Amino acid sequence: MFKEILSKPKALFWAVLLHILIIFVLLLSFQWTDRPDVAENKAIEVVVPEETAPSEKPTDKAPARSALTATEDASPDVPENVTETAKAAEKKAAQAEAAAKAAAALAKQQAEAQRKTLAETQETAQQKAAADKAKEAARAKAAEKAAAQQESTAEASAKAEARRRAEARADAREAEQRKIESAQKETERKESLAANRARAEAEAKALSAEKAREKAKADARAEAKAEATEAANARADAEAKAKSEARAKEATNARADAEAKAKSEARAKEAAEAEAKAKSEALARKKADAEEAKLSAEREAWKASEAKRKAAAEDDARRAANAAAAAAAAGPSSRDLSNAKAAWGDAIKRKVKGNWNKPDSFGMSATARVTVRRGGSIGSFSLDCNGSPVYCDSLKSAIHSSDPFPKPEYDELYNESLRIVF
Repeated sequence: MFKEILSKPKALFWAVLLHILIIFVLLLSFQWTDRPDVAENKAIEVVVPEETAPSEKPTDKAPARSALTATEDASPDVPENVTETAKAAEKKAAQAEAAAKAAAALAKQQAEAQRKTLAETQETAQQKAAADKAKEAARAKAAEKAAAQQESTAEASAKAEARRRAEARADAREAEQRKIESAQKETERKESLAANRARAEAEAKALSAEKAREKAKADARAEAKAEATEAANARADAEAKAKSEARAKEATNARADAEAKAKSEARAKEAAEAEAKAKSEALARKKADAEEAKLSAEREAWKASEAKRKAAAEDDARRAANAAAAAAAAGPSSRDLSNAKAAWGDAIKRKVKGNWNKPDSFGMSATARVTVRRGGSIGSFSLDCNGSPVYCDSLKSAIHSSDPFPKPEYDELYNESLRIVF
């Protein structure tokens, strides 16, 4: 407590000054207080008229004057020579004595009354003095109490001020601590935000790099696939061309063989005919006319047989030529069409991807079914999309913006339903 008081010298100075002022006021109040005056005892003087004063000394019967009733004798001295009028004087003396007794009694009463009055006055003065003393003591006590209360109030004020300052310091320390903690939290929050931002940027960069790598891989795969498709298409074209040329060559060879066979058969026929003619002529020469009829019949039979064989040979040659021509005009095989259809679908898919502003599509997929008319325009289109509306709408827009589509290898693929998975 003393440390707290000493820590506030200004408050201590005013408290000491206030106590000194209170003591000074108390001392002045003692000097200014009126003290009651005590009345002094005074003797009561009784005056007796001269004409009533006795001429003789008082007898033993007359009561002696006391100091309480009179201080001086007002009666004149009685002469020693008694006149003849002694009786009258005696009578007067008796009257005077009676009057003196009455006066003494009256004086005694007055003295008693004065004594009582004095006693009452003294008692009143004492009571007043006691009351004044009590009042003074009460005032002193009140002043002391007020001083003590003021000192207590000052001490309480000092304590309250000390407590307030302590609380203010505590509040200031607490506020400073809160400010420090808030600054630390703000710093931690900023660091956390910076770390999160850096982590997000790193993740975004990593994701972008991953997407770039995936895109590069996809592009590489698409390019490789395109190259493979082109190579396959080239091989298919070469194979188809070779097959077509082979089929044409086979047809040409078949036709040449048929023609050669027909020519050979014709030459054989001519040779046979020549031989038959020679034989016939020989037979004709040998057998003469007898054999002419038989030879003629045999010749006719042979001619019929040869005509039948020639017709069969020509029919075989015609069938072979027709088969070769049909094979040449039949076009590609089903396997060729299947491979060409797959390659055409990949080409359409590459063009759509090139026009597709693809959104975030993690876990999304779609299957498009489309037919293409001659000229590359869309004949019919349907989309089975398993993704967000943005994803599906962007794919639809990319498909429509890719019209016209690339041409297929074979015209037979137009109006065929293509299934393309994205």
